[in-house]
Amino acid sequence: MDRTRRFPSRRRLLQGAAAAVPAALLPVGHADAQALAVDYPAAEWVPASTSNYTAANRPSTYPIDYVVIHVTQETYADTLAIFQNPARKVSSHYVVRSQDGHIAQCVRDRNVGWHAGNWTYNTRSIGIEHEGWVDKPQYFTHAMYERSAALTAAVCSKYGIPRDREHIIGHHQVPGSDHTDPGPYWDWTRYIRLVNFA
Repeated sequence: MDRTRRFPSRRRLLQGAAAAVPAALLPVGHADAQALAVDYPAAEWVPASTSNYTAANRPSTYPIDYVVIHVTQETYADTLAIFQNPARKVSSHYVVRSQDGHIAQCVRDRNVGWHAGNWTYNTRSIGIEHEGWVDKPQYFTHAMYERSAALTAAVCSKYGIPRDREHIIGHHQVPGSDHTDPGPYWDWTRYIRLVNFA
């Protein structure tokens, strides 16, 4: 004799009930929370330790008028781990991965990242780290240049920063810096062109 159920199972009823709950009553999903956390929609939120930046309300508290280009001298994963270590006292707003140009945002734009080694420049800039080493140009991939340039263009548009070499600078150009990044193999002509065409 066929004893096929005529009534839905308890599991089916519970699944249906969950689907009927209004979205406003459900907790914010991971994707929604990330969208609220990032300033650049193409970025993944990978927060730095709160011990590694200064909370602020930029551009109200400080104008943002520079983008500082860095090279990590570390792998992408190690850079993120350094920013999450409260003992390191360093962070940047964004990190761009070499292989595919994937972008992580570690510090919100409104906050002051500790990346330039100069307090005035920290307060007035967005720091963008690029995975790689200054003496290994193979890390500066086409994907990295393109995705980073699109990010820089978006930052410039948002804060009214001119898209030129006076406002998009290397870490080595920050007054008092003892760093050499992004180094001699960073193609500034190509990068500024990509920023202006983004």
